Amino acid sequence: MADSKNAAADTVALQHEVIGIGGAKTKEAFVKTKHPDALWFGQAGLGLFLHWGISSVHGGIDLSWGMIADKPWDKTGHVSPQDYYALAERFRPDSFQPEKWLQAAREAGFRYAVLTTKHHDGYTLWPSAYTDLGVQKYLPGIDLVGIFVEACRKCDLKVGLYYSPPDWHLNRNFMSFRYGSDNTGATPEKKPYDFRHKEITSVQAKPAGWGEYYHMYIRGQTLELLTRYGKIDLLWFDGGDYPAITVEEIRQLQPHILINPRMHGQGDFLTPECRMPESRPEGWWELCDTWGCGSWGYTKKYEDFRPNSWMLSDFTKVRGWGGNFLVNVAPRPDGTQPESYYQRMREVAEWMQRNGEAVFDVEPGPYPAEVNVPATIRGDTWYLLAPAGFENPISISATGEPIDAKMLASGRKIGISRQAGSITIAIPASERKGLVDVVKIRWKK
Repeated sequence: MADSKNAAADTVALQHEVIGIGGAKTKEAFVKTKHPDALWFGQAGLGLFLHWGISSVHGGIDLSWGMIADKPWDKTGHVSPQDYYALAERFRPDSFQPEKWLQAAREAGFRYAVLTTKHHDGYTLWPSAYTDLGVQKYLPGIDLVGIFVEACRKCDLKVGLYYSPPDWHLNRNFMSFRYGSDNTGATPEKKPYDFRHKEITSVQAKPAGWGEYYHMYIRGQTLELLTRYGKIDLLWFDGGDYPAITVEEIRQLQPHILINPRMHGQGDFLTPECRMPESRPEGWWELCDTWGCGSWGYTKKYEDFRPNSWMLSDFTKVRGWGGNFLVNVAPRPDGTQPESYYQRMREVAEWMQRNGEAVFDVEPGPYPAEVNVPATIRGDTWYLLAPAGFENPISISATGEPIDAKMLASGRKIGISRQAGSITIAIPASERKGLVDVVKIRWKK
């Protein structure tokens, strides 16, 4: 598992280099929001990420990255951009049912959802006036973003919209579609690939004024998303250093909105990806990862999601440090979710019914400094979150006096061993359920 986590983190770093995610770039002084309608994020806990687009039609390539050849992390293969974009002709989400799968998420404890309105491939899920690649051409009369937003509201989920400033369709003549060549992490041994994955000497130079046009394009699409759908709770950019629209302008239109740091370089919250930070971040933060294994977009190979022993273990680690877990699922091309999605959601809902008080409206605990499992705190109560596979006794370095300890799910009291400066709690084997087991311990005031 450690090797797979390291590999995922390495992939993230390589991808972020390509799309231009790095340090602070904004020239304006960024002030984190204090708007009362944004404070929900601090205790949201669990969000649903939805990567979806025309790549799902193929079923064997990742969203956008499926058109980049020679990727070091390539698990799902690739096709030429020419063949990739031809998938738009066959993208027919006739069974798009976001209310059904968002309701299942809400019952499982999810508080917000974030949809990829446009990924790096440039295909827009709303009818944008700034491009001919999207639903306005291929699915006339349909606004998939609008349907998603209304479904979020019906299911009492906060609305998040993902938008990628990098656009490989718009820039198709000015980039290489081969990783490690030209502008995708250049090495001299590799020559760039064109739109058909044919080797070329070099990519075209951008014409005069292209930068200004591109910024106008990003600005126009961002304004569309901010003005068409009423209240949007969260805007999730993903890449680039584009002075197309300022934070101030965004907040003039949506004063309560939360903004991530992946375009402006600074944001209201941090966005680590696929691996926990090495230490607890300051302020609001959100870990994103895939519930499927191997890709962000839909692939048939990974329809069977990773087990909830993984999902709940990572979720509770994040909560133990006060963060939110944005876990990704990828709808099929027809707009449905596989049965494994609903199975996992039912399992999470059952776990939440018994253990939810340990992960919502709580403060982060002193892990790992004072306890050897993630922990959360509410008042004089600690919740000790024993991950799946954790076999050692729980050990606490504490000078306080415990009143009692019990299993949160069953209510069964369990023993506490006290020695000088430390407390040990052994969870009975009969109480281990293969997911995350929670010990509730109360302290004398």
